[in-house]
Amino acid sequence: MPSQFSTLGFQVTSGEDLAELASSVADRATTIQARDGQYLRWAPPSGEELWLQVKSNGDAMGLNPHFTGKSSVRTAVEARITRETHTPLDGTFLAWANPPEGALTGGDYPFAFDCPDADTFGRLSLPAVVDVQIAAFAQNVTVFQTEALFAASQAAEGMEFEPRSFIPSGLISPEGHPVNPPEPHALFVGGVLEAEERRNTATGVAFWWALVETVGGTFDVVIDPALLTAPPQVGNVLSGWFWLSGRLRSDAGEKPGWFRRVLGR
Repeated sequence: MPSQFSTLGFQVTSGEDLAELASSVADRATTIQARDGQYLRWAPPSGEELWLQVKSNGDAMGLNPHFTGKSSVRTAVEARITRETHTPLDGTFLAWANPPEGALTGGDYPFAFDCPDADTFGRLSLPAVVDVQIAAFAQNVTVFQTEALFAASQAAEGMEFEPRSFIPSGLISPEGHPVNPPEPHALFVGGVLEAEERRNTATGVAFWWALVETVGGTFDVVIDPALLTAPPQVGNVLSGWFWLSGRLRSDAGEKPGWFRRVLGR
């Protein structure tokens, strides 16, 4: 299975590779101050990004990929999620997609996403309605030339997914049990609005980007070419399982959210 790094054309197979990659971009990165250290953001025009996490004493403590594109999901961010593997500069948000006008909770569906600069939003009061640019890193993916071919595939498998659908698989297990803490994963199907082969500025390795419209908004899908039998094209239907990385564009006010009420937080 492709890694989050190979999805963007980075060739990382070991801890040594990861350390070498971090060192190679650190001098060309922009420094962003946070509460618990610094982020070093390397962001060339081709869209792939690396977020190096640095402690206050200068030691590195993490490295996360992201992709900046054209996506936009109007989101009611409800809660911060902490996982055991998190560093002080990691962060995950629990949210609703496309909340009703004037509401700070509810929407088309709940989901979770990792945020590469989460520590810069420590003072953001939640819940808050924000626009989020979300990169969906394909873990597996299928591209259908037309909606009719997608529908035929669904019928053959005894499935009933619509050509625009979203399942927050990081919140609910296949057995129907809540995932706690929630994970930044989702299954979704959508229509390809734009598609383009990109080349990683650091490595020269190709990867694919597609702007995909589904329920709740548009997502920047990035794909390791090893997953593809044919490249995505405008008008195709794209289906898959994805890791979600999002960056907040704005903020809003405060009101108790459903997730914290459920967990008693």
